[in-house]
Amino acid sequence: MFEALQRLKHHLTENPSRGRAYEILLFMTSSCLARPDNQEKLTFEAKTLLAGCGNAAEKDSDPKDWVPKISILRRTLKLAQSESDEPRLQLGYTPGGGRGVVSLYWLELEPQNDEEKTPEVEPASSIIYRRSAKGAIKPSLAARLFLSGGEMRNLSVRGISFLSSILLGSAFWVALLGIMLLSLSLREGPITMGSFITLCLSLAGFVFIWREGYSPWFKVIDDCVVKAPNWVSAFKEASCELEMFRHENYRWTRLVRFSADCPVCGSTIELQPGKPDQKLPLVGRCVESPHAHVYSFDRMTLRGAYLGPPIPEEKD
Repeated sequence: MFEALQRLKHHLTENPSRGRAYEILLFMTSSCLARPDNQEKLTFEAKTLLAGCGNAAEKDSDPKDWVPKISILRRTLKLAQSESDEPRLQLGYTPGGGRGVVSLYWLELEPQNDEEKTPEVEPASSIIYRRSAKGAIKPSLAARLFLSGGEMRNLSVRGISFLSSILLGSAFWVALLGIMLLSLSLREGPITMGSFITLCLSLAGFVFIWREGYSPWFKVIDDCVVKAPNWVSAFKEASCELEMFRHENYRWTRLVRFSADCPVCGSTIELQPGKPDQKLPLVGRCVESPHAHVYSFDRMTLRGAYLGPPIPEEKD
């Protein structure tokens, strides 16, 4: 048992993967190795795993919803061990039910008898997304002026002021581009290399600022969810989204993050642009295999279907 735990920890440490399942397995392995007597079974409740692996924004989550499905954890554990490892570890699990009966997780040696081994579970063809809690995504210093607490009511004084500034700013930006192109066209003489380079750099700068500063605020009106510009979220925040929704007869705009656990490899799935390989504007992409493990995204049901290439069947 001790040697198997050491091998698993070494693999998880030397081959780090971004995913909640990997963090849980590393926490369980380290906890088992830290005991004076690591031969006895050490069980973990869901709330223990949340306390040991969750970040500050996730501490108030429901532990049952925070911990990935047992099928994802077991598949991740299998991928974290070499086929030649002997003995191998498996994940034990007893589901909770009723008052006072909690789900328990533990690591144990895989039995040598094939009939007693945990049966293989095929990766699910669908996923369930998680929506981050209110205020979990911290806005940048500039965005805090209008996204106080990570959200704003569109028809409030703050919302109208900001959306009006976006509308006037985009109109000014387009007018400025037109003036620049007009001034270049009125210049006498042939176009020099310097003028051509200036034109290309100016166009590239205008396109970049339009895409990062103005375009998402127009697209979110129709798409409801778009990728948030980098300058809106705090520097330490990972990729997040802008969501426009209706609540109590008012429309709101907020910073949010949609994520899921990849049933194929156990890593984290994040929303990313669908292009160039998908037709949908936003799809869920595994952070470790962004073009192989791809899922659709439904904002209302928080579900997604597998879109990536066929998953190869595992040989016995």
